[in-house]
Amino acid sequence: MRSSTRRTLAVTVGVLLVGFGLYAGVMQLGAAWKNPCSRFGTAPPGAVVSETPAVVREQRSFWPLGSVCDWRRADGRGTVRSDNGDFALSAATYAAIVGGLTLTLLGGRPRSP
Repeated sequence: MRSSTRRTLAVTVGVLLVGFGLYAGVMQLGAAWKNPCSRFGTAPPGAVVSETPAVVREQRSFWPLGSVCDWRRADGRGTVRSDNGDFALSAATYAAIVGGLTLTLLGGRPRSP
């Protein structure tokens, strides 16, 4: 395979990986936005379990991609923290973005003679 063809292929695959990683990240954050803590999953151990949501604070997180929620404790002493993200999926998303950027930047450079 010619050197210019390899570079073109590396850049193309790199751009596709970056696009896939960004798409996966947006989908994970979108799912966290659409499914707030009060409706997503179960309350963590030690949190108030009732008909009304006991979420004190909810925010989006970038590690893992998703939501981080602070729930009122059942004993009334502070809060319990839980996250609704997936560490493996977040790692795969970031790996695709970093790998794609690396492949695009390094694959597009011409080789020195």
